[in-house]
Amino acid sequence: MTLILAQQSRGCVRDITIQDTDGETITPGANDKIRAIITRIGETAQLTVTSDAATANGSSFTKGATNRLRLDASDLALIEPGTYSLLVDYFDRADSSEWKTVERECIVIEGT
Repeated sequence: MTLILAQQSRGCVRDITIQDTDGETITPGANDKIRAIITRIGETAQLTVTSDAATANGSSFTKGATNRLRLDASDLALIEPGTYSLLVDYFDRADSSEWKTVERECIVIEGT
């Protein structure tokens, strides 16, 4: 787990490596999906970004050899400053067709 620092007034870009239990890197296929969820335990998700489509404000998750999470400043501005969990889930259609959490990060969103 790592710490990500983000500011409400600035976008944030993070490359995510997805690995299996043996530590081998997984490259999502054409039918697979990835998503990132910013949340606190027991609360409603503050932001969900998927590889299906960008959010209305432009946050996106591009999958491939490099899985790039881009959080737009307009989306971050809607989240109260504080410490949150950033969960990265992977949907492998060829496996068991279920979402699996593959990464957990701590994200601190600072006010402007």
